[in-house]
Amino acid sequence: MAFPQDWKTWETEVSKLVARAWLDRDFCDSFVADPAGTLQEAGLVLEDFVEVQINQNPDAVPTLKAGEGGTVVYELPLPPKPSTLTDEEISDWAEGRVNVAPPTILVCC
Repeated sequence: MAFPQDWKTWETEVSKLVARAWLDRDFCDSFVADPAGTLQEAGLVLEDFVEVQINQNPDAVPTLKAGEGGTVVYELPLPPKPSTLTDEEISDWAEGRVNVAPPTILVCC
């Protein structure tokens, strides 16, 4: 797919990856090092012309911008883990044990 038609579903799945990154340092390091590969492994595949970058700024929001040579840069936020959520709440969301994310997770992704 070029870009997902259903951004709500896409962002929900990305928020689960962010939640997993908050709980698993190795996964976080892998996500930062190869965000496109991590998305692909999770079944979230973008076309080759899309470059994925991670922004770890606490105030980051998802953005799309023109890159070099006709590419598109998808800047994906990976903010710090919020202190208002427990590891259990985060884990429940990341692993699909709850259908509604804590507000802090969906706001950031």
